[in-house]
Amino acid sequence: MSSHSQPFEGRFDFETEAEAGGQLVRCLTGELELFGHAGEWVIPPDHMVYIPPGRMFRLRARVLSTGLVAKFCHEEVSWHHDGCWVGPVGDFAATLLQHSLRWGPDTGTRDRKARSFYVTLGDMVPEWFRHERILWTPYAENSNLQKVIDFATRRGPSVTLPEAAQFAGMSERTLRRHMQVELGQTWRDFVRELRMNRAMELLRKERLSVTQTAFEVGFSSSSAFSSAFFQYVGKTPSNYARSFPSGGQARPPADRPTRETLQEVRHHPNSDVPPKIGGMH
Repeated sequence: MSSHSQPFEGRFDFETEAEAGGQLVRCLTGELELFGHAGEWVIPPDHMVYIPPGRMFRLRARVLSTGLVAKFCHEEVSWHHDGCWVGPVGDFAATLLQHSLRWGPDTGTRDRKARSFYVTLGDMVPEWFRHERILWTPYAENSNLQKVIDFATRRGPSVTLPEAAQFAGMSERTLRRHMQVELGQTWRDFVRELRMNRAMELLRKERLSVTQTAFEVGFSSSSAFSSAFFQYVGKTPSNYARSFPSGGQARPPADRPTRETLQEVRHHPNSDVPPKIGGMH
């Protein structure tokens, strides 16, 4: 099979075990959710995720979503991160990904233009994901650390290190060490993720103003929040909110996949339109 790209549209829930090639998935409208062994990610509009080869994953769209997936079949990407990575789609990346749709699943293995293009595209991918990991809720192997993650997610951005450590029954020093060793994050980084993820949720789902959102996630001023948000997302809060149509886009409540759920490999038949992601053609 040759490397190729294809668009998708609809609501879907797709799981796969270990794809032979890496995949670059772009969300144009709606919202995608990705679940893997290391955690879960949200992919909002104008963002993309790279899924390395050999990774079991689940990709879900619970609201009507559009986008495209570029599948690499010949190891064109030299990936330098451990696991999946989400990032914003720049103008150059958007242009290349749109151009990649010239080569669909029926692309022949002898198509030299296709091979040359996907080699070039593969060279670009690591450069597009040089930033820190974002839009990520981690899973932990250590049960006490997973308790902290679950507690902090429920508690929200106002959670503090002392109360999280007390909840898990460990010292603050031990908690810091576990987070650094297992997650590669400091407590400060982890809370920043919580704050920004919650801010994005408030802006796109609850349609709060920038000022309301800033105070809700613990910032003392909207200007400080806007600066931090732009650094994290690559858009101002107001521009980010405008990328979502008002009404009808809030995600319905649904189960959070467990590690056991991800062991099952299936495409859920209640999709509006089959996504044709990974091995589905």
